[in-house]
Amino acid sequence: MNAPLVSRKRKTGGHRFGSPFHKARIEVLQSLFAGEYLPGGPPPFSLTSALPSQALLFRDRLKEGVMRNKEEIDRTISRFSVDWSIERMGRIDRNILRMGICELLHEPDIPFRVTIDESLELAHQFSEPEAIRFINGILHQVGIHMNPEKVGKEGLREAETPDRKERP
Repeated sequence: MNAPLVSRKRKTGGHRFGSPFHKARIEVLQSLFAGEYLPGGPPPFSLTSALPSQALLFRDRLKEGVMRNKEEIDRTISRFSVDWSIERMGRIDRNILRMGICELLHEPDIPFRVTIDESLELAHQFSEPEAIRFINGILHQVGIHMNPEKVGKEGLREAETPDRKERP
């Protein structure tokens, strides 16, 4: 039997990554990961979650958004992952990307940087170090090309802008 998905790193409280919304993202990732192995898809969430109501609503909306838009999200991952088929990606990485892309495209109130930071923190906690740059690159490209309005609200550093012209 497979071991449950647990964090590879111990985190201390007192910062955003100890927030109820980060914990909600962890619960979504755990459910999506388990669903990769179960014939019926992701299991329902525990009824005993200690998350506050706003985080519970976000958790449920994020999981539902990933499941409802999975085909579109997977096509997006395939479009932006050069030389990597979605089947070749690790299950954790694939589901972190699904969650991040769902937030970028379907959660207008979540800032671009928050989605990137939260996705990278999940990768730090649950994946391999090499996956962090891969996830970061794909999510940035998806944001820039598929939701530039969201990205533009926060601005990008010059090195991150698409079609950048070289200066003399």
